[in-house]
Amino acid sequence: MSFGVVFLVLAVGFLGIIALPKLLSKRQSSKIVEPDSPPVRGDDLAIWPFACMPIMTDTEVIFFHKLKEALPEYYIFVQVQLSRIIAPNSEETSERSFWFNRICRQSVDYVIVDIDTQTTLVAIELDDWTHSSKSRQKADDKKDKALASAGIPIVRFHAERLPTVDMLRYELIQVIEKY
Repeated sequence: MSFGVVFLVLAVGFLGIIALPKLLSKRQSSKIVEPDSPPVRGDDLAIWPFACMPIMTDTEVIFFHKLKEALPEYYIFVQVQLSRIIAPNSEETSERSFWFNRICRQSVDYVIVDIDTQTTLVAIELDDWTHSSKSRQKADDKKDKALASAGIPIVRFHAERLPTVDMLRYELIQVIEKY
């Protein structure tokens, strides 16, 4: 073997001896997982302090059954978050976030959906005494404006003056056919 080849083999071997530990340490450091963030209060509890609750009040249940009878050809969903039926249509992310935050915690009592299960036809609110406060009226106005902007009509009924099944059907079909 010539001196040049021996030198080359020794040089590559020497570089390998130097580089191998560094490569191995990089490989092992990439496997190191960052420490978990500090636990949130209650995460370590086996059972959290929650209890099941009804999705609707007694009056809302009565009204729901009337709706089912009045509109058997449609689907009726209850307690629907606005963010599930409308979305901001702005191109800018910051604008979409701003408008989403205006509606993200609001819901409607009932949503009537076409048989295609894709088209929201009308939103329904069953207003009771809680809707008489100024703050609640302001929230209701925002909800109404958001739905109207998306082209979804909202109909409000008062919980103390529930309409008959026939009146419900007549009024809601009028709204559905108009839109």
